[in-house]
Amino acid sequence: MASLFPYLDLDQRDPVTGRTDGVLMKLTAQQRPKIFYTNSSGEYWGGGRAAALTHTTLDGGADANVPENVRIYLFAGTQHIPGGYLPSQGAGAQKPNGNEYSWAQRALLAAMDRWVREGVEPPASAHPRLSDKTLVPLSQIEFPAIPGIRSPLTIPGGYRADLEGPYNAHPLPMLVPQVDVDGNEVSGIRLPNVAVPLATYTGWTFRSAAIGQPGELLPLTGSFVPFPVTKAARDQAADPRVSIEERYENRARYQDLLTAAATKLAQQGYLLNEDVSPVVERALTNWDDLTRGTRLAVQ
Repeated sequence: MASLFPYLDLDQRDPVTGRTDGVLMKLTAQQRPKIFYTNSSGEYWGGGRAAALTHTTLDGGADANVPENVRIYLFAGTQHIPGGYLPSQGAGAQKPNGNEYSWAQRALLAAMDRWVREGVEPPASAHPRLSDKTLVPLSQIEFPAIPGIRSPLTIPGGYRADLEGPYNAHPLPMLVPQVDVDGNEVSGIRLPNVAVPLATYTGWTFRSAAIGQPGELLPLTGSFVPFPVTKAARDQAADPRVSIEERYENRARYQDLLTAAATKLAQQGYLLNEDVSPVVERALTNWDDLTRGTRLAVQ
């Protein structure tokens, strides 16, 4: 379905076939259900995936209208299925992305229930947009030059699977979420470990050289690339990302920032109040594992 026309819920015209259609347009306005579309970052990257086309025009030139019965959410900095907490290396060039987004799924499920039962408006859609440049063509991605990390600029886009001819005859626009100086996505639902990061979390990763074809994507898998713990380690590695030590100084400061980020998400409806503490505790465990045995300049 990721590369089959139509992509939008509203009518759109296919410039190749001349056909006009929309996912829900065979239904009357009264029949159209309330819908949440949720995507990991991986749904925007490679493998024939084209999540951006659920909220842009088919040529990738403009944001599209989204009907009132639909919300679209990106779980920022996630792979197709979470890889687990501090995952092992696996078959990728980097550790797979263990960013757990079930917390946000729980909150959205509760929001959907309220919307259907009580008519309470759910949280606003949270996804990248062309209008504010949080969604960009691949050529404009500003991913940092992290030592040992292959640039995502070589990742190919998807192709139409519903048209005759060579598989690459009708390429789809390659539109991806823009990132900050750390390589973390700036749009969507940014859970605390992305909003207050200790690592770069991506929706893509390349194959490990150990299994061959290191220039090819490992399907449905993202990357977890920890920041240097200290400034000295950062300088030695020539890593452009600010170290954990420089960012947060100590664990207490990190915990305060995490708690503020989680509380804000709960206020916005993207996280349940009862999940604020577990989310913070999980991130603190990440801090402990990454900094274990390292003396920071400020404690």
